Amino acid sequence: MRDIFAGANGTRLEQADYTPDFMERFWRIGAEGFWKLERLQHYDEGDFPSWLAFRAGEWKHSLQLIEELRAEYEEYFGRMRKAGFGHHRVRIVEQPVTPYVQWEMNILHVKSGYGEQVSVVDAERVATHERDKRLPELCVLGTEAVYVLDYTPEGVPDGATRYTEADVVGRSREFVRELYRSGEALETYFPREIADMAPPKV
Repeated sequence: MRDIFAGANGTRLEQADYTPDFMERFWRIGAEGFWKLERLQHYDEGDFPSWLAFRAGEWKHSLQLIEELRAEYEEYFGRMRKAGFGHHRVRIVEQPVTPYVQWEMNILHVKSGYGEQVSVVDAERVATHERDKRLPELCVLGTEAVYVLDYTPEGVPDGATRYTEADVVGRSREFVRELYRSGEALETYFPREIADMAPPKV
């Protein structure tokens, strides 16, 4: 993992700068697609209604709010298809599954119905990459940029470091692709491991 960024020159972006920088590049990704690696087992989702309901212990309401997003997701992923690129996510999952991951998997399950491609990788399978430290949170935008995302200990987004050197972007994209290929499609993972879980205790 260290080899990907060895000697690379990244640009540190505060959260207020990262978001517009990311969005300015996102819709021109191209055929190589969008690749995301999620390693943390909990994130703070701010004022996202379903997450707030989940945190309040209102599990059924949280799931209902996810269902209400279907039209929005259909439009969003349809726009991606028209732009000519796909959305791929690698979700590292520790055991036992955390309440956050259980909640997030329900969102990803809905998104997958509209085009997001999710691969689930058990945390034990990435242990060889984590001898020194945990895998980073990555977003790879086609051939243009890779962002190493930062979070506070509470999971609040805290900016990112952007790399645009072609070899660094290429190595990052291939690393996430390899993890993606090693995992299990959410379509089979979700009904077996998540769908019948009891509501999480938060």
